[in-house]
Amino acid sequence: MMHGTIDVSQAAAEELEKARTSPHGRSARALLHDGHLRHTLLAILDGEVLGDHLKPPAATLHVLSGTFVVRSDGPDLRLDAGQLAVLPGPRHDVTADGDSTGILTTLAD
Repeated sequence: MMHGTIDVSQAAAEELEKARTSPHGRSARALLHDGHLRHTLLAILDGEVLGDHLKPPAATLHVLSGTFVVRSDGPDLRLDAGQLAVLPGPRHDVTADGDSTGILTTLAD
C-alpha cells in the first residue's frame, strides 16, 4: 500500500514529458493504491489513442488538463479538464484531444 501526499500538478507535468519521449505518445504511472482501489495518472498526447480495452469492474476518469474522448458501444463521451465521469463499458478506447492528463481510478479484482 502506498501512503503519503502527491503533488498531482507536478506528477502530471512529469508524465506529459515522458509521453513526449514515448514512441506511443502516452505514459502512465500508479499514484496511489489502497486495497482494491487504484489511482493511475495518465498522460496522452494530442491525437494519440489508448486502444480498445476491457473496462475494470469499476472505473472513473478525472481530467486534469486537455480533453479525453472515450468511445464505446454508446455515444462518445467527451471529458474536458475538471470533469469526472464513470467510464463506459464493457469495452472502450480513449483518444486525447490536445495533450491531456487525467487520473484513472479503478476497482481491481
